[in-house]
Amino acid sequence: MSDTDFSGQRLLVVGGSRGVGRAIALAGAARGADVAILYRSAVEEAEAVLTAIRAQGRAAHAVQADLADAQATQAAIDMAAEKLGGISLLAHAAGAMGQWASVADMAPADWQRYIAVDLNGCFHALHAAIPHLRRQGGAILAISSIASQMCQARNAQGAAAKAGVEALIRVTAKEEARHKIRANALAIGLTQTDMAQTAFDAWGPETSARIIKGIPLARIATAEEVAGVACFMMGPACGYLTGKVLQLDGGQIIAG
Repeated sequence: MSDTDFSGQRLLVVGGSRGVGRAIALAGAARGADVAILYRSAVEEAEAVLTAIRAQGRAAHAVQADLADAQATQAAIDMAAEKLGGISLLAHAAGAMGQWASVADMAPADWQRYIAVDLNGCFHALHAAIPHLRRQGGAILAISSIASQMCQARNAQGAAAKAGVEALIRVTAKEEARHKIRANALAIGLTQTDMAQTAFDAWGPETSARIIKGIPLARIATAEEVAGVACFMMGPACGYLTGKVLQLDGGQIIAG
């Protein structure tokens, strides 16, 4: 068995229609897992992910729900578990597109929507999926962000939400260890996704170039690189890893 052999595993990727979630879904299938994805609105993108997974010879399913809606999330994850025949791996990669604004200038409605999707949505997904995971044990991996540590100006919602996600994962790891469930988080830096492009647009080209130049590896990550580490953390080589937050940022935090 390889370090990331997912043969016989049933992987649910929350936020699996695009970006990092899409990459994790495809990487999981490449390692032998049957995959279900949960998505909110990107119907065409979700169908494309299913086609790519099936091309690898794995079963693929998609279920639609708004993570801010607890009941809808519960129903969607129950349906995904039924289609997969259970859940043994959960990757939570969903996130909201935030407004880059100071605390003083941010509209309360924008704050509430971001927290509803990014933090509350993670709770809703874990709450719904854990009973399925308990039936056989497994692993949970939440995609977080180095925003929780960097606390950049104009990103209060991102810093607060991801700090909450990381705390939620640590508590879940402590609670669910007796059920043979591991829970970890992967805090990523700038990655080639739509969300990163939104940040670049808000910062402008000069600031964006300066930030990338300041990363010790002098580039941003690819979604596939993130997916590889995510699968490793969910895989058998990390069977003794739980309650941890790993930073994958090209050295951005240590650069100051």
